[in-house]
Amino acid sequence: MNKKFSVLILAQVAVLLAMEVVLSRFFSIATPITKFSFAFVPLAVCGALFGPVWGGVMGALADLLGAILFPIGPYFPGYTLNNALHGVALGMALKEGRRKWWQLALALVFNRVVIGIFLAALWGHMLTDNPYWAVAGARVVQAAVMAPVQFIIIRLMQRPVERYADLSHRRGMA
Repeated sequence: MNKKFSVLILAQVAVLLAMEVVLSRFFSIATPITKFSFAFVPLAVCGALFGPVWGGVMGALADLLGAILFPIGPYFPGYTLNNALHGVALGMALKEGRRKWWQLALALVFNRVVIGIFLAALWGHMLTDNPYWAVAGARVVQAAVMAPVQFIIIRLMQRPVERYADLSHRRGMA
């Protein structure tokens, strides 16, 4: 059986996906323009364990399922793209052999600045007709708060996730 697409990997990704949906939809602080959430944790774990492709797939599916099952506002595919790109970037930074602090920092700068400020502000502008730079300004606050929080939390969980991955490989589970 191809290890890239096994039932065990699908089950693990599904559990992480469910955690991301719950954290994003029920355990977040939402304002009219932005949202503060710890939904990045399962996405980072998925990226670290299974790489950028699974991280992107999980990110897109989590946003899509969250929007269908627990809608907060109108569904917009741009936010699904954002979540997929978050997963890809975290997977690229955290996948085995690429777990240096500066790689994580670079991924978070990409996530927070390119995706979190510029793309999300574009989507917010398109949906609300608020001026682009006003929406981007609110996103800057979110990025300034969440980037260091994400960096610290992901760095703290890296070693336990690596141990889990090593144990899984030794037992032939992944």
